[in-house]
Amino acid sequence: MCHYRSFVEELTNMTRQEHPPLLSPLSKRLSERDDRVEANPCHGVLLSYSGLVDAGMIPHLVQLAERALHHCTRTRKESKRAMSVLIEAIQNVIHHGHIDSKGESALFLTLENTPLGYQLHCGNLMEDDIAISLGQRIGELNNLNHAQLRKRYIDVLCDGGQDPLRGNAGLGLIDIAKKTEGPIEFLVEPHDSGLRLVTLTSTIRR
Repeated sequence: MCHYRSFVEELTNMTRQEHPPLLSPLSKRLSERDDRVEANPCHGVLLSYSGLVDAGMIPHLVQLAERALHHCTRTRKESKRAMSVLIEAIQNVIHHGHIDSKGESALFLTLENTPLGYQLHCGNLMEDDIAISLGQRIGELNNLNHAQLRKRYIDVLCDGGQDPLRGNAGLGLIDIAKKTEGPIEFLVEPHDSGLRLVTLTSTIRR
């Protein structure tokens, strides 16, 4: 219990350093959820976060998500897939997201329980060229079936190409595509900062 309290306190401190530009899209997403009338009282937002992110934050967010998923009636397989997608989405932000003048990156995310399955929305700021490249790669993955995704994953894994700053090029996205077994939704919007607000939506289908 003490360990849990300590990482919740650390998470709270990180949240207090929120990046104002990402509070708005999170608030918008939560507002959209509030406007819906859910037939099942178990459906809705399980976890939401907006703030700074680094590799050290992943275990904290994972533990909070695990506690939220523990009270859902989904299968263990669905929950494991949801956790895997959550981790990969955060790592994608760390590897490809905009780094500000302080050397920090930020994101907003929601993990939701919907009639279709668990759904993860993860958004962050990106430079134009990176957002375009990411969109093209996601478009390619969305056109592959499960067998082709498995082959692409093995090919990329065997090829290596590990970048210490950007991570293994494409492995995380391929893994998300495999776990969701459906298209990764990719939304790019202009942002007042001159950057692009990029939101990925992944649904772990029932």
